[in-house]
Amino acid sequence: VVGSGVGGINESDVSLAAAANAIIVGFNVRADATARNLIEEQELDLRYYSIIYEIIDDVRKAISGMLKPEIREEIIGLAEVKDVFRSSKLGAVAGCIVVDGVVKRSAPIRVLRDNVVIYEGELESLRRFKDDVQEVQAGTECGIGVKNYNDIKPGDQIEVFERVEVAREI
Repeated sequence: VVGSGVGGINESDVSLAAAANAIIVGFNVRADATARNLIEEQELDLRYYSIIYEIIDDVRKAISGMLKPEIREEIIGLAEVKDVFRSSKLGAVAGCIVVDGVVKRSAPIRVLRDNVVIYEGELESLRRFKDDVQEVQAGTECGIGVKNYNDIKPGDQIEVFERVEVAREI
């Protein structure tokens, strides 16, 4: 709220709104002719209301729209490392079984050891037998290469997650 007053919307109200790049809200009042012309010239947003709850709802929506969305992480899969194979081409490749959800090649991952996050990054490779695949479902064995990380050990877990934008509300 930049300013408030009693009476119709006038030229000084419009000048104040223009300087602050604000919306002009009128409750049971109207803008005079000079103010209306100035509003049109400066392409300002003018809203009239006769019910107070409508103002509150619109202001709440406007403020919610200004808030940055919240980034929430949702775990979509978990794989358990059964064995580790060394490859001159790929480095360490973890022989895993997907115990929950789905492992997607494009999703970010975390490596957990004793339920403590020891690395966060992305997959370099995801294989099912000799085939390069995009995703592996629960109950399926696969080979996972973690990009820029070779200290993977049997018993580690690979947690796969997605980042989801959630609009915030007031």
